[in-house]
Parts: sequence; structure tokens; C-alpha cells
Amino acid sequence: MNRRSMHEYETADMSLDLKNKGKHPKEVTVLPENVYHSYLGEYFLGQTDIISLGGGYHGWGGLVNPAESKVNIFLNAYTISNYSNEPLTAEAWLSGILPAGGKTSPYLAAGNQAITPPPRPKTEIKNASFVSGKPRGGTYAFVRRVEPIVTLTKHDFQGMFIIPPGSSFSLFFLSPGKRQVNARVAFGWWEEKA
Repeated sequence: MNRRSMHEYETADMSLDLKNKGKHPKEVTVLPENVYHSYLGEYFLGQTDIISLGGGYHGWGGLVNPAESKVNIFLNAYTISNYSNEPLTAEAWLSGILPAGGKTSPYLAAGNQAITPPPRPKTEIKNASFVSGKPRGGTYAFVRRVEPIVTLTKHDFQGMFIIPPGSSFSLFFLSPGKRQVNARVAFGWWEEKA
């Protein structure tokens, strides 16, 4: 018997065997991790206010996990929108202590709007403009250059960055020189019990 006919014989035999036992193969749906967490009401998205910098002063936007949140943040995506005619340099910091404390953004939403009322994240998005000094402590993870009048999108991290309570993921913008520039940062993440 050749290889092909052997396979056909085994498939037919297995199909007949399942019918005789009254069993059917189980249907399995495979969802991407972020879609699964959105279905559960654990996926969120949000953005900062406009972040202004220049003249030797910096700015930043971050995803901040409060110490009392009792959740871990799993970062899935971020975007940086550069509204200026100057390129921007953004440093990514994990758990850095950022200058100026930051203003909390009201621009947050649950990914699953079919849940009533929509879930609210425990996480905060914060930003600050025209700050002096740089982040202290934490880990300087990587740098991104953002060309003028562009939105840079980085997604499908699939939770590679896990941010525990009392920690953060921030994008710190270096002053481009004397001219003022404007940017905005957005994030997509899910939350699970710590």
C-alpha cells in the first residue's frame, strides 16, 4: 500500500470509529491573547494629553500601575504621534521615577464595550510637559526616533512587558532644541490579578 492510500485508510477508519462511539471531535477556537483579554473585559486602551517640550525642557507619557492596584499590566502596544516638523527622540523607561509627577489622563476605555457598564482599568496614564531633569532609577530599556508629522506604532508585544503594582512603562522625550514640539502617546494593555 502506498503512503497516500494508507493515510486515507487511517482517516476513514478513525472517522468510522468516532461515529460508532457517538463522539465528535471538539471544536476549538484559538484567539490572540489580546482578543481573549478584551472578551473578558481586561483589555484597555488610552492616550495622554498633548505633551509639549523644547527649549531645553523635556516631556513624557507613561502607563503607571499604582502600588495598591493588585493587578499586573501586560503591555500590548504603544504609539507615539509627533505633531511637529522636528524629529523626536523617545527613551523607554521601566519603573523610572519621572520628573514632575505628571497629570492623569481621562482618555481611557475598555476594549470590550459590550459589557455594561464597561470595566474601568486600575492603571493610570500620566504625562508631563516642559520638565527639567531625567528619569531616576528604573531601567532605560530602549530608544525610538520618531520622524516629523508621523505616528510610530509598536504593537503585538503580547504582554512581553509585565508591569507590577508600583511600577511603570514610560516614554521620555528629549528636548529637540530651542523650538517647541508637541507629541502624544497611546497605549494598549491588559490587566490580570497580581
